[in-house]
Amino acid sequence: MLLSWNYPTKVKYMIVRFIVFIIIFLFLWWLYRNIKVFIEQKSNSKPDTSPKMQQEDDMVQCAYCKIYTPKNHAIKGTKNHFFCSIEHKNQHFK
Repeated sequence: MLLSWNYPTKVKYMIVRFIVFIIIFLFLWWLYRNIKVFIEQKSNSKPDTSPKMQQEDDMVQCAYCKIYTPKNHAIKGTKNHFFCSIEHKNQHFK
């Protein structure tokens, strides 16, 4: 056995401390590797939940207030005029 050598007690104590240190180091290294693998697997299997960039629509200018609005939200008037709201459309043609 390692401790049965004829070394002084201080040396035996240092040998035990060294072995304990190596065991703790190996355990922490194993733990680090497993956590790293777990995080990589989780990030690879995780579906992309971030909102997708919406396609940008053409912007059109309100004929009444001159503010730009996405074309799919705008209200079309006569003569290819677009408006940001029904109120502006009604006020423009008064």
